[in-house]
Amino acid sequence: MREIQSGKALCDQFFETLKNREDIDQGVATLLMALYSEDKLTGNSILEGLKALRVDKEDGTESQS
Repeated sequence: MREIQSGKALCDQFFETLKNREDIDQGVATLLMALYSEDKLTGNSILEGLKALRVDKEDGTESQS
C-alpha cells in the first residue's frame, strides 16, 4: 500500500518537477519555485513576478533588434 503524502510533500514534489518540464517556460518555473520556497506564493506576488519577467523579456527582445 502506498504511503499517503502530506500536502507539503505534494507541493514540494510539484514545484520540484516544474524545472524539468519542457512545456513550461523556465523563467516562470523558476519564479514559481522561488516564491514557493520563500513562502511568498500569493496571487499578487505571482502577478508582480510575471510582469517583471515580461518586462525583462521585452527589454531583451528590444536590445537584440
